Amino acid sequence: MDPYSIDQVEPTQRQGFHALMRFLRVVNQHKIILVGVVAAAAFLAVVRHKQTPRQYQSTAKLMIQQTSTDPKMVSKYAAQGLLSSYRQLLLSDTVLIQTLEEMSTMPPEIAGNQKKATWPNQLRLMLDVTFEPSEHVLTINCRSKSPEGALNVIESLTTTSEKYMKSYQQNISLMLMEQLENKRADIVLELKSKEEELLLRRRQCGDIAVGEGNGQSHPIVQRVNQLNADLISVRSRRLELESMLTTARSQVASGADLTAALQKLEVIVGSKAMSRIPGTGAANSEKLEELNSELTVMQSEFNDLRRNLGLGHPDIKRRQSKIETQQQLIATSRMDLDSQVSTGIRDQQVGRWLVNTVTAELVATQQYESTLQKDYDDSERIAIDLSDRLAFIDYSTRDVELLREQHTTLSNRLGSIKIEQGGGTFRIAPLSEPMLPRYAVFPVLSKTLVTFCVVALALGLGVIYVVDLLDDRLRSPEEVRDELGLSVLGIIRRLPEDEVNQARIYVHQFAQTPHAECFRTLKTSLTMAPADTKCIAITSSEASEGKTTTTVNLAASYAQTGQRTLLIDADMRRPGLSRLLEVRGNGGLSEILRAETDIPEMCRERVVTTEVSQLDVLPCGPRILNAGVLLSMPALADILDWAVSEYDQVIVDCPPTLPVSDAAIVGRYVDSILFLMNPDKTHRRSVARAVDQLKSMGLKIAGIVANTSLSEENNSYGYQYGYGYGYSSEYGYGHDDELDDDLDAIEGSYLTSGSDTSSEGNGLGKAA
Repeated sequence: MDPYSIDQVEPTQRQGFHALMRFLRVVNQHKIILVGVVAAAAFLAVVRHKQTPRQYQSTAKLMIQQTSTDPKMVSKYAAQGLLSSYRQLLLSDTVLIQTLEEMSTMPPEIAGNQKKATWPNQLRLMLDVTFEPSEHVLTINCRSKSPEGALNVIESLTTTSEKYMKSYQQNISLMLMEQLENKRADIVLELKSKEEELLLRRRQCGDIAVGEGNGQSHPIVQRVNQLNADLISVRSRRLELESMLTTARSQVASGADLTAALQKLEVIVGSKAMSRIPGTGAANSEKLEELNSELTVMQSEFNDLRRNLGLGHPDIKRRQSKIETQQQLIATSRMDLDSQVSTGIRDQQVGRWLVNTVTAELVATQQYESTLQKDYDDSERIAIDLSDRLAFIDYSTRDVELLREQHTTLSNRLGSIKIEQGGGTFRIAPLSEPMLPRYAVFPVLSKTLVTFCVVALALGLGVIYVVDLLDDRLRSPEEVRDELGLSVLGIIRRLPEDEVNQARIYVHQFAQTPHAECFRTLKTSLTMAPADTKCIAITSSEASEGKTTTTVNLAASYAQTGQRTLLIDADMRRPGLSRLLEVRGNGGLSEILRAETDIPEMCRERVVTTEVSQLDVLPCGPRILNAGVLLSMPALADILDWAVSEYDQVIVDCPPTLPVSDAAIVGRYVDSILFLMNPDKTHRRSVARAVDQLKSMGLKIAGIVANTSLSEENNSYGYQYGYGYGYSSEYGYGHDDELDDDLDAIEGSYLTSGSDTSSEGNGLGKAA
């Protein structure tokens, strides 16, 4: 992943706050513009106030309340509608024309107008009618050039509207009474028709008392309910007989005991079933029945004799003894019959009798069920038809009741309407009488001043913003510090041209000049800086900012204090430092970066001493086009480690930051970066963008150097700019042909090619 394409920016809130604070500083710098614009606006406001015609205002307040007892007429929404309607009335053409006709003196705005049709529009422009529903108050304001005109309009308008509303309410009451009377007559006719219809429907049902509110149901409905209950009972009996018939047939076929079946039959068809059992059981049953009959006759005779004879009579005692004997015989016979049944009945004749008896009962039950079903269906159809008729009766009853309620309501409303003088559904009461205004309400000097000053303030801020856009320079160290958030470590004064042409290293040839002292001051600031500065890289945002001159003289300043200083030329695209010191022919950094082993030895062989004691230079080596790829190799870290171990101070001269990423690559391996700018040439946005780019990569920036050492410098770099302060990624060259010929004669033609392979094996081509 390319570490130099990562785009990291400050948070939006921080950027916005930074931009705001910077704009406030710009405003402070150009505050004279702002003060002048606001002062001019205040003067124009006073002039405008003097030239604007005065307007006077008169006000009246009316309270409008409902007088109706109907809750719907006194609700909040009804009050709002009433006030809104009264406002429309006040602003209507009829009321406004009548108001002006009744005025003895018209306001000056309308006095000279003979076109009566335009009066309402002109008067509406003078009026302002508002209302407050919660307080039932309507406010009328009138503005006029004449105080008397405003007062007369308000007084005439309130009087005219009050007369109009009184007449209107009387007419409304008469119209309302007539409408209610007609509606009541219609309801009476409809009510009579509905009552006759209801009576007819009740007669058709056969029972007039049947209907809602009566606790009894119709006889047809009662019959349907009874038939339904009987039908359910018969169906239960049929199902029971069908089950018993199936069981009896199964027991007869298997010769099983029929006692349980006979007992169940006795429960279904009656207690006499046992007396009709054929065989022995039947004889015993007949005997038991004969004994019961004799006992009944004896008891009857005994009762007759007891009424005529006493209990001690011999016949009574004899007959009582016979009755007891007969009861014992009956008990003995019943015990014999029960004993016979309990021992089990398996006789085939009894079985056939059982099957035939159950079958006969089942047939009779089925016939009865069929008859009940037919009767139920017929009754149900009649009941459904009756239900529809009863529903119609209910509907008709509700219609009649509704019409009666409407008739009662209309009668009550008719009785509550009053048409005498002053009657109506609402009352109007004046809360405040209009007064003759003494002071003008328009124009107001304070409002005019505020408006003009606000507009002037906005205009002044806009002018300052445009001026700031046009002036894209950093004029002072304070601006640099505030804009970039970095300290200005030194300011390099402009060097005399004749002295610069005489010496390659200015501080060595002219050590006692004030200009040389600027470089020594910068060296002292770096030494005392909080950041570690033993190994630093120097870069700038653009070309031609005097970076090479500042780098050489800063390194010489370190060497003059006795510190062994190494100056590394890392600008392999356009090595201005190596050219300035005339050390291009000795090889250098580009060769070492392509090596894989023995880097310290190669560094020692290629280090060149200078005319300044303790100052050595590692040239850039043969010029190469793809320097960014070469600097990204691990060998750069080894080179810097060797340099830090051998020297007291290491300074790396890097290309500008915006066109290429070489400075960012080197910045990863050094302690900090010293950023150089030329206030006369560098654009503020260019510097801010370059510094933000370095900060976004996590690189440490020791501070800023403001350089004005060269009044004019050969623009040997050919950085290609975009519009404004945007730059393309190409870092090309605009060098002259004569210099290229000299370099080729000394170094050979070092070209990068993707198809050639160098002797060091790093993939960089080298021409033969």
